[in-house]
Amino acid sequence: MQPISDVLPDVLNLWKNVLPSMLLGCFLGNLFQNTVLLQRLGRVMHPLARLGRLPAGCATSLTLCLADRIAGYAMLAGLKNTGVVGAREVVVSFLVSALPTGLYFTVFFFSPAVIASLGCRTGGMYLAIYLGINLMVGAVGLLLGRLLLPQPGQAQKEGEQSREAVHTSWRDKLTKAARRTIPTFCRLAVVFMTVTFLVLILLQTDYVNQILRQVDPVLSYLGLPAPVLFVITTGVLSMLAAIGALGPILQAGLVTPAEAVTTLLVTSVLHYLYEFWSHGLPTNVSIFGPKLGMEVSLAALLVRELATFLAVGTVVLLV
Repeated sequence: MQPISDVLPDVLNLWKNVLPSMLLGCFLGNLFQNTVLLQRLGRVMHPLARLGRLPAGCATSLTLCLADRIAGYAMLAGLKNTGVVGAREVVVSFLVSALPTGLYFTVFFFSPAVIASLGCRTGGMYLAIYLGINLMVGAVGLLLGRLLLPQPGQAQKEGEQSREAVHTSWRDKLTKAARRTIPTFCRLAVVFMTVTFLVLILLQTDYVNQILRQVDPVLSYLGLPAPVLFVITTGVLSMLAAIGALGPILQAGLVTPAEAVTTLLVTSVLHYLYEFWSHGLPTNVSIFGPKLGMEVSLAALLVRELATFLAVGTVVLLV
């Protein structure tokens, strides 16, 4: 019981700082679905689609990815099934969708936990790199579109999307957003609270010190201190858990801000592999079919991993 009483004040303070921001981000993310704001943001997707030589229908799919990427991919699959787009357009659109999905996820779900756990400076540095990785993935998609796709014909106006939802009263929107927010926030909070609590307790034990001495040579080769082993281990399953685990370690002074950012990037490399096999590939196969689902999944994994490796190398060389 002594380790629990020792860490309880710190973990309660961490939860107090992080959980309200996480709840607010989840609520705003659900609130802005199918609103005028979403449609206005969607206007940006039409020039983006033209830049990648994508048909107008793909722009609508990219817009939908701002709020619900699965719905956006399902719409893209529908365009493929009706012959509006081909397999190449689907792969290019899938890569380009890293821009809207990365932006939306960062603003409404990722950044509150990152800033609250790592602080404005370190958290802001990591978020900038994370957005840069998504930008590189999207840029590769745009480049492939310019190289592989023909110039599309005159785009059609697609303005009738979600009008019923746009004209819904704000009272109904708030109620609907609250109902959606509660289960989402509960899932995130359970993972975050469990991981941070266990990590803070483990850091107080002698067994942990023995483990750290064993893995220290391996991590030293990467320029990382031994305590980040817990971050990497938990981050394979959940990057949010990794951020929660890294917060107490950073606050205790066991890692520097640069090492914290490098740790999260190295963790991302392993997490993307787990995400690919656990739900990325199964979801895409169910949406696009076996062959095309495998193609878009492998393309996204390869480009994202290469972009992350580039980011790791840049941080190690510059910091």
